[in-house]
Amino acid sequence: MAYVMPVRTLLGVVALSTVLVTVLLAPVAPAVAATPTVATTAATVLPTLRAGSAGANVTRVQRVLAIRQTGVYDAATVAAVKRLQTWKRISPVSGVVSGATWTALADPTLSAAAKTSWGVRAALPFATWAASVHGRGIAYRESHLSCTVVAASGSWRGKWQMTKSLWKAYGGLAYAATPEKASCLAQDKVAYRVWVVSWWGPWGG
Repeated sequence: MAYVMPVRTLLGVVALSTVLVTVLLAPVAPAVAATPTVATTAATVLPTLRAGSAGANVTRVQRVLAIRQTGVYDAATVAAVKRLQTWKRISPVSGVVSGATWTALADPTLSAAAKTSWGVRAALPFATWAASVHGRGIAYRESHLSCTVVAASGSWRGKWQMTKSLWKAYGGLAYAATPEKASCLAQDKVAYRVWVVSWWGPWGG
C-alpha cells in the first residue's frame, strides 16, 4: 500500500437533515461569479517565485497548493508546483511560479464569497470544483490521490480519507458501503457535497 500522509481529524460531522440531503442531491444551480484567489492578470502583476524566495506571495502559493505555509519557497513547494505544472501541462515543469503557473493557481473554491456563502458554494458547478487546485492539493496530502487506500487505523478511507460516518451522512451509501469501494468519481461527488455544506473546513481549510 502506498504511504499515506497523516490526515487531520474531520470536524463537525453530523447526520444531514432530510431537507439538506434533498438540496445537496438535487441538480446544482447555474454558477455565479466567484472571485479567484489569483487574478487572471497575475502574470503582469505578480513576481516570479523560485527556490529561495520568501514572503507573502510564497505563503499565498503554499495556501492554494494545500501544503505547509512557511513563507519560504522550500523543496516541498518546488515539488508541489511541479505537480501542478504536470497536471496542467505547463511547460517547462520547472517548479518556478511565473506567467501561466500564476494563472493556473486561480481557484474559485478559495474566494471569500465561497468561504462565507453556502449559496455561492452550491452554485459552483461540480466540474469547476473538481478542477480545484486546492482540492487536488488536499487529496494529494490525504491519500496521494489513491482512491482505494485505507489508513492503518481503518478510520480514514479513500481519496479524501473520509470516515464511514461522513460517507454515510453525505450520501455515499448510494455508491458503496465505504469510500474506498466506490469509484474515484463517486468519492469526488460526496466530497463536493461536504464542501458545499462546510467549505474546506473538514480538511483543515
